[in-house]
Amino acid sequence: MANERLKTNKKYPENWRLRKRGKKGEFAIWYRVAKSARHLWGNKTEVKLGSGKTPQIAEKKAFEFWALKITGSEKPYTLGALFTRYQTQVIPKKAKQTQKSNLQSMNRLRSVFDPNQPVVDFKSHQVFQYRDYVHHNLSAKRANLDLEVLSHMFSKAIEWGCEIRHPSKSIVGKIPIDDRDRYVTDDELDCLLEVCNALLKVYIPLKMATGKDKSMLLRIKLSDITKDGLHFLKREKTKGKKGGKASFLPFEFEGQSTGLKEIIDDIMIWRTRWLKVQCFYLFASSTGQPLVNEDGETSNFDSQWQRAMTKAINKTDLAEKFQERDLRAKTASDVESAEHAAKLLQHHSTATTNRVYRRKPEIVIPFQR
Repeated sequence: MANERLKTNKKYPENWRLRKRGKKGEFAIWYRVAKSARHLWGNKTEVKLGSGKTPQIAEKKAFEFWALKITGSEKPYTLGALFTRYQTQVIPKKAKQTQKSNLQSMNRLRSVFDPNQPVVDFKSHQVFQYRDYVHHNLSAKRANLDLEVLSHMFSKAIEWGCEIRHPSKSIVGKIPIDDRDRYVTDDELDCLLEVCNALLKVYIPLKMATGKDKSMLLRIKLSDITKDGLHFLKREKTKGKKGGKASFLPFEFEGQSTGLKEIIDDIMIWRTRWLKVQCFYLFASSTGQPLVNEDGETSNFDSQWQRAMTKAINKTDLAEKFQERDLRAKTASDVESAEHAAKLLQHHSTATTNRVYRRKPEIVIPFQR
């Protein structure tokens, strides 16, 4: 038990302890105050930082309380102080999904680096060693995510008054990761449509027609549909940045139907049959709950997709699974030009479209003598 507790507490700042007390099993995080700092904490040896019904609630309250003790002018002299200030002041201002990823990176960083090491003594070779360690023991993606957090953390340290040379910026590069190249053929898509549920049968045609990512499709509201077409806002990833405009997909173009209205009509029929409680989102659960939450999580939809994919593997000629996001690449690959694909995907140039999303093998006429 002692080892388990120590392992659990490793992800917290030094001298933090997670405990469970009482019949109701309330979780609380306590801080064991060093003798030299007790005058700052009412001469107490231990202070309760936060409590709640779950460890996550206790953690949130503890970091909020801890943040109040950190003044804006205080330099983070040790790695532990730097980690804590970054976690309490910087990460909460990021997007929800980024916060989740950053906190996972923080847990890994805290488990490796000595919280008592002075920030000024931190060297580039430690970053190289950490990056390679995570790469070989976990994955290149996690190594790169941790490297981003570590680099930004030291940029903030310089901003907060630490007179140091940045240990990783322009020095430690990310590990190259090959772009995904899975192309879904028409036959493979037909296999999935043959066995998937009613939701996916109406969702997939809209996905193919628009090329939008999952979060955008699941956030469509009935008010986004007009008599002339379908409105999409600027993508979440490009808000506040250059490029990535909002888009409007019409039902008719130059007097001809684009086929989009027929797809929307099929979705409306599905809604009538499926929804027991009305909802202003186009896609929803039978009880009217949106299929994407405020944090951008889509667990309900993802479960339905996985069940459909397993069924397709077991009951059709589909030999290899593919991901929902591969359909976005299929649309980009199947349209005639990269310029058209970039507009559908709401890219401000064709560079990313060509590199990541245009996956269909290029037809090249062989040389003839």
